[in-house]
Amino acid sequence: MLLVLTLLFWLCAAPVVAAEAEGWKSEWARTVEAAKKEGQLAAYGGAEISHPDIIAAFTKEYPEIKVTNVTGRASDVTARILAERRAEKYLADVIASGPNAPRTLYLAKALDPIAPAMILREVTDQSKWYGGKHWYADPEHKHILIFEGSVATTGLAVNTKLMSPNEIASYWDLAQPKWKGKLLAMDPRGAALPTPVLMLYYDPDVGPEYLKTLLGKMDITLFRDRAQGTNWLGVGKFPVCFYCRDLDLAQKQGLPIAEVPPAQMKEGGTIGGGSSSVLALVNRAPHPNAARVFINWYLSRQGQMVWQRVMNAKEVEPSDSMRIDIPKDDVLPEARRADGRKYRVVGFLDPAPLQQLLKEVLK
Repeated sequence: MLLVLTLLFWLCAAPVVAAEAEGWKSEWARTVEAAKKEGQLAAYGGAEISHPDIIAAFTKEYPEIKVTNVTGRASDVTARILAERRAEKYLADVIASGPNAPRTLYLAKALDPIAPAMILREVTDQSKWYGGKHWYADPEHKHILIFEGSVATTGLAVNTKLMSPNEIASYWDLAQPKWKGKLLAMDPRGAALPTPVLMLYYDPDVGPEYLKTLLGKMDITLFRDRAQGTNWLGVGKFPVCFYCRDLDLAQKQGLPIAEVPPAQMKEGGTIGGGSSSVLALVNRAPHPNAARVFINWYLSRQGQMVWQRVMNAKEVEPSDSMRIDIPKDDVLPEARRADGRKYRVVGFLDPAPLQQLLKEVLK
């Protein structure tokens, strides 16, 4: 009897499964044909979306779609999109960058939910992604998709002539009296609140009390000019820096600078946040079907392998895709997730409590 019921179940279910498969395949075919008629795509963002190798791989697959890139710093690209929209010019289709810039577009209500644009089964199948789900960097969890799952940087760098990176095993090590007056940090009150500071605020092992100690009791020196901060670290004016930038460039110039690797830190088990790139669909896009085709290709197994290879080998920017069904041999060690280790994924973080704390501590 059980065998009969099982056979009846599969006989009834098979047409439903087949219909679902034909449904997405038909939708994909219609979308591709409509995209070919549009014939264009406007992609905004940095190297993660504008690198020639990425565009070449896409256009090889879809030669009928011509890609126009608007590239540059994420904040500049976002400002351009908003300026265009104020002028009633809706030119952007998709944007890929770090999470902060697309959040500006989200707050301006300039983004569409991205999940409805996902059509291919290999993209919608969340079992193929880290943690068995799609991760988002907006409060609604549907507009800003996190496709990069690199291990987050510690944000710490040292002058190797003054100390070794191995001397720091926890952020709390730098709250000890011996470091008073010797620490350097990017001013967190800049135009855009640095995501790493937000991550510290919300990290259960660090949190508000740590930031109150660091910023209020350690006589820390703050800088806003990123080149100046890195130079001060490099010439030995300070032994340790929080959020010094352009370290790779400084190292190529011969400055004795090294980052503190996440693997040795007690609080080094996070992915997402400012260390991960995101993808978003701009609303009122001029080429909506081409945008959907690109989104599905970009998030597919093939697209993410191209992106991952380009970022690590060509850009030399350590990057690990959130897809877990692609090889990781080309991921630079500092970004690669360790097998078997569980990481805390940082998506949207409300900046308001941290901004209030900064006002109180940095009067």
